[in-house]
Amino acid sequence: MDIEISKETPEYSHDFPQHLCNMCGKCCKAITTPYTYEELQKLAKEGQEEAKVFVDIFKRYPSTEEAKKAVPDHVSNILKQLKKNNPNLNESKVVFYYCPHLTEDNKCSIHSIRPDCCRRAPRNGWSLFPENCGFKGWQFQQKERVKSTVRKLKEYIMELELLPQNTYIPARNMTAKELIDYIKEKIKPWNKYGAELW
Repeated sequence: MDIEISKETPEYSHDFPQHLCNMCGKCCKAITTPYTYEELQKLAKEGQEEAKVFVDIFKRYPSTEEAKKAVPDHVSNILKQLKKNNPNLNESKVVFYYCPHLTEDNKCSIHSIRPDCCRRAPRNGWSLFPENCGFKGWQFQQKERVKSTVRKLKEYIMELELLPQNTYIPARNMTAKELIDYIKEKIKPWNKYGAELW
């Protein structure tokens, strides 16, 4: 069995269906990242391009409560999802941002020059969407595609485990053990989404 192990993350479709957006503006009015504001600033100073763009473009809400006032249902949904992954989550530590370039009718005033992070949003099927988001169907498809890829990789691991671990796999220029370890590393980022059970 020959499974292509792409170096690209299989989470993003290059033919992203922009037409699915309902233009509710909620995802632009309440954005969060896994990083603290201080970590983002540090990454930006170190030259990490996405962090630089994020710090330059988006504005920070002074508190989670202020974000809740702006977009109550979306912020509550985000916090609920984050708590599923981390039951000990301290809500007050979650930093929310908003885009100051969103117009009153929920259009992007810098659309033609918007940054790459906006062009690629939502990044994957595990992005936290507002309720009734037009991307819900797309989200399901993305999740299923990733799950299918991970399942195939796990099947490949099971086949490799039947071989002596020092067996050389010419197509990959690795031993069976090296290839198993390599595939496990490819799967690892998806473990936070439950890949162990797929």
